[in-house]
Amino acid sequence: MTATLEIIDQLASRQWSLVSRQQLVEAGISRPRIASLLHSGTLRRTGYRVYSTFGAPESWEREALTAVLARGSGAVASHAAAARLWQFSHLPADSLDVTVRVDPERPLWGRRHVHRTLILPREDVTERLGIPCTSFERTLCDCTKLLTEFQLGRVLDDGLRRGLTSLNQLVKCTARLDSGPGRKLSVIKSLLAQRDRSFNPGGSGSELDVLRVIKEAGLPLPVQQYPIRVAGHDYDLDYAWPNRKIFLEYYGLAVHSGSSAVAHDSRRQTALVAAGWRPVVFTDATTDAEMVRVLRAVLGTEQSDRSLEGRRSA
Repeated sequence: MTATLEIIDQLASRQWSLVSRQQLVEAGISRPRIASLLHSGTLRRTGYRVYSTFGAPESWEREALTAVLARGSGAVASHAAAARLWQFSHLPADSLDVTVRVDPERPLWGRRHVHRTLILPREDVTERLGIPCTSFERTLCDCTKLLTEFQLGRVLDDGLRRGLTSLNQLVKCTARLDSGPGRKLSVIKSLLAQRDRSFNPGGSGSELDVLRVIKEAGLPLPVQQYPIRVAGHDYDLDYAWPNRKIFLEYYGLAVHSGSSAVAHDSRRQTALVAAGWRPVVFTDATTDAEMVRVLRAVLGTEQSDRSLEGRRSA
């Protein structure tokens, strides 16, 4: 029994406290023994042929991995689920999407949000937060029916800035795929046509304008795209003053609209506040003078901002 528990602990420790029946059987644990573990309460059923150890906290990540494990070996989180794992700057409506390679011999239990494909090479598969998922480029292609071309362009530029992808990788991914009922590759080709090899995504236009205001006002310069891990999640803060535990977010209405995006932003900000960080949020409607007044108050500076009165951010 001790050896069995050690096998379960080894598997569950790197999978959000989850194990699948397939993994247990492949590790040498018989089906009768699995039934006994369920009956005794050692394991708890959380999905189709997916079990968890007792005491493990619930989370979206556990739900996503449960959905993946339930589909068997080779299944990956995709579409909206993968977009959330990659922290797309625009998010489709929340959905625990899973993609599996077509296999006529394997039934697809719970077909909702399960996508079947003939094309899922190694280059299109990776892992985020311990969850198998489609690559950034493949996820972008798979979301062409879920996001607008404008939104996909913003996501692509953000991914380029964060070093998550490259135009060359996207070109190769697009060449491997076909358009179909759930994918519109003409949108990706249009985005690529607008970005040649010399393309530099820089920072977003709105965020660069905020930085200009901060510099012209003589305020302490922040760290841009500051990486931080809070409550088990990795985030990149638009601007941060780490020594003061203050962060600034610029919410462009086009990027942060929609119920899914609002929920994501709220969870993110709540986790940061709980960790002792102070948020400062500006929007498209915030004037330059208002930005300076707020930041001087929060950062503790006392310089005059009269020269900036009346100016508005672009």
